[in-house]
Amino acid sequence: MINLLKYEIKRIVWSKKYFYIVLLIIASAYDSLTRLVTGGYMGTAPFSDWSYTLFLNLISPLLMVAMIFIVSNTFNHKEMRARSIIFSSPISQTKYYILKSFAIFVIFILTLLVPIFMSFIYYKSMFGYNEFGSFIRLIFAFLFPTFIFFLGLSMLLGKINIKLIYALIPVAFLMGALNLGNNMVPMWADIFGNNFFDMYSFSMLIGREMEVVPFKLPNSFIYTRLEFILLGLIFILYTCKKEEKE
Repeated sequence: MINLLKYEIKRIVWSKKYFYIVLLIIASAYDSLTRLVTGGYMGTAPFSDWSYTLFLNLISPLLMVAMIFIVSNTFNHKEMRARSIIFSSPISQTKYYILKSFAIFVIFILTLLVPIFMSFIYYKSMFGYNEFGSFIRLIFAFLFPTFIFFLGLSMLLGKINIKLIYALIPVAFLMGALNLGNNMVPMWADIFGNNFFDMYSFSMLIGREMEVVPFKLPNSFIYTRLEFILLGLIFILYTCKKEEKE
């Protein structure tokens, strides 16, 4: 099982598609840091939690779309042909999809490290800032729930029809790139957390009396992030279970 996992990860990492994905993420992260984050967000310091959350929201749409695209490879015709060979070996279909999901989870972490390390290096070189502890909390709060939800949803849709994954890609990107504001997107439907961040920032930073406003995530937001994680895991388990019946 471990050898199969290593094989899956290597197969993705050494592909041309993944190489181009990483290049796009590097370009996006560099542009976000040097053009949008370097001046600080709404009067806060560039290395404040507010500005770093903005950075996470800027890189999140492309990162999630890239992962959804990688999931689609699990259900393409080439993979379907190879699957019959894999299923003839002593591995159940449930273990196969769990293996695929875990491999993509590892790929997500490896890919995420690229813009994260870029941001750390940028902050250290430009501002001499190296206190990144609070940033880790924000990464887990904003990026991981979104990824797990889309991973589960993509696996479920892909098992139904691969075209549904392709339809999800532009929808997911627009959801992450657009900030509708005005409470148009309720917190329980705010998959990326970008609309929450937009409204929360305006309520806390506009007309503030303090020079430094602490960035504290409300419990209601944390609960919704946990709900997205749970939904993603349910989607994955349902995909495995439903496939097992076939």
